[in-house]
This record gives sequence, C-alpha cells and structure tokens, in this order.
Amino acid sequence: MNLVSGHDTEIRKWLAEVHGAYVHQEPSVLLGIVDNGYLVGAFIITWRTDTTAELGVYGTVSPDTVKNMFRFVFGQCRIHRLEVRTPKKNKTVRKAAPKFGFQFEGSARDYYGPGVNALVFAMTIQQCRWLERHG
Repeated sequence: MNLVSGHDTEIRKWLAEVHGAYVHQEPSVLLGIVDNGYLVGAFIITWRTDTTAELGVYGTVSPDTVKNMFRFVFGQCRIHRLEVRTPKKNKTVRKAAPKFGFQFEGSARDYYGPGVNALVFAMTIQQCRWLERHG
C-alpha cells in the first residue's frame, strides 16, 4: 500500500461514494491509500488551530501507511498535536486509536448532536512512536 497526496478530487469522490463521508472544513489535507492501483483508504487531516489537527481514517490502512501519515502530518504539515474524535458507539476507532498511540483525553458533550458525545483521543509529536528520532 502506498500513501498519495494531490488527488483531492478522486479522494473526495471515493469518500462520498464508499463511506458517505464529506469533507466540509478547510483547510484540510487528503491522503489516499492506494493498493494495486485502487484507492482503498484515506486519511483526512483538518486543522483546528495552527498547531493542532483532527484525523479522520477511512477504509484500509497498513502499518506503513500509518507511519507515513504521521511523518507527513508531524513533519511536512508541522502539526504539534493530532486528535481523533469518535462517537462512543464506534468500537473500531475506540480500539484502534490507542493502538496507533493516541491517548484518551475525555469526551466532548453533544459533539455530533444532542445526546451524541465524542470520545477524544490525542497525541503530540513527542508521543508519536511512529517517528524516527535521531540523537
């Protein structure tokens, strides 16, 4: 699997058709995950502040694509803090976020509408085990 950027139109179309997901906020970075010439996953990075962004993950990921995504976000985008928010009922993300290295921070009341809270996970660049450290 390879990580690709610069294909926003195709990634937006895939997200809408396959996952019913739409990128509403700008600025965002869309990274596609390609396997054997086909788009199989995507990372959506949406800025919240100058140094904080929220991550959305769709489709299939591999350890290499996750590592490359973290390099891109923390290196090229110069993000200091990356967050993941998910409804409590999303067991997949609740299990995956800590495996990626995100730490649970709490919940955001009514984030997805009345009575639908978001669980908030986050990681800073210093906590990211996916980055190679030198010296």
